[in-house]
Amino acid sequence: MITVYSKPKCMQCEMTKMWLKQNKIEFENVDIEVNPGALELLKHYGYSSLPVVVIDDELSDESKTWSGFQIEKLEALL
Repeated sequence: MITVYSKPKCMQCEMTKMWLKQNKIEFENVDIEVNPGALELLKHYGYSSLPVVVIDDELSDESKTWSGFQIEKLEALL
């Protein structure tokens, strides 16, 4: 399962979600403005920019999470 932590009006967030949808990859979107606990969780793991993409809820595993719109990491999901 892929989770995308994002917020409204974030261009990189929208690009990441659009890429996932276009490639028919299911994901859960967590809006940090609606869920302040999610923002605190991301801060705990050292993230300061969005989106944060997490595979299998493995926030502590750097090989399964990243921030920003990173096409090469998205393509590796295919």
